[in-house]
Amino acid sequence: MNSPKTYAQMRNEFYEKYQKEIVPAVSVYEKERKIKLALALFCSGIIFIAGIFITYYLITNGGGRDSLNIIFFIFAGAFGVYYLFKKSFENKLKAKIMPVLAKTFEQLSWSHGKYKDEELFTNACLIDSYTSASFDDIFRGKNNDVDFEIIESRFTKRSGKNEITVFSGAIVKLKMNKNFAGHTIIRPDSFTHKSPSSKLRHTTLEDVNFEKRYDVFTNDEVEARYLITPSFMERLNKIKVAFGSESLNCAFYQDCLLIALWSNKDLFAIGSLFKPVDDAKQYFTMYEEIVSIVKLIDYFKLNQKIGL
Repeated sequence: MNSPKTYAQMRNEFYEKYQKEIVPAVSVYEKERKIKLALALFCSGIIFIAGIFITYYLITNGGGRDSLNIIFFIFAGAFGVYYLFKKSFENKLKAKIMPVLAKTFEQLSWSHGKYKDEELFTNACLIDSYTSASFDDIFRGKNNDVDFEIIESRFTKRSGKNEITVFSGAIVKLKMNKNFAGHTIIRPDSFTHKSPSSKLRHTTLEDVNFEKRYDVFTNDEVEARYLITPSFMERLNKIKVAFGSESLNCAFYQDCLLIALWSNKDLFAIGSLFKPVDDAKQYFTMYEEIVSIVKLIDYFKLNQKIGL
């Protein structure tokens, strides 16, 4: 039986595949990138220029709050047009390079746009209730016989005429080898320490620095103290840094470890219209984001039976 690859071996393998397979595969799209960039800038520019004239007209004619709303939607539309061009090009590149990236892991697949198990996140109190959800990149993989998913998502809630963002970022789902005895969640520290569920109570841990940053809610205090160790929080922090996350929520629920990493940036982004298609940094950034999840699997030794 072959021994598991080290992270250094995985990175070296990816670098070799990048040079030998990814660069030749994506280089044929360089001309298309330039055309899409020109079209995106042209279309966005037309909307932007029209927005300037409309803004001038509204200001000189005493436009009120409704005018400001119109101006906002015009400029948002200019950005939206560029984003649509960029996203369609990115998805085409990912369809090409993801099979290559997958070969450096035991198993890895990529899809986008649809996810069926979203209710798990609210049941686990990982995120609050919402009215609509959208999904972008979805990775499903296996490492050392452990199934994992990384779901780039956005959850919103309608409140009157306003739409509130409940969560935006990446959700990591790690399948444990057995059910947790209890239900434990970690959330950013709040002044009131209000529990998101009547079944979970706020629990104070001994780590003072941790208590300043996070709240823990659980229905099994013994298990929560067993799970949330300084080394676990250190690993979570490394994932937070790898994803450039602003904050995180975490849940130990049923047979899953769930991590919600807040971020306003476009995660797993490649295919920038302003950079050559063979720009290495964008591919290696995405690769390191995935590797950070694999490291968490190894930290927990999820492929082994643990004494919970």
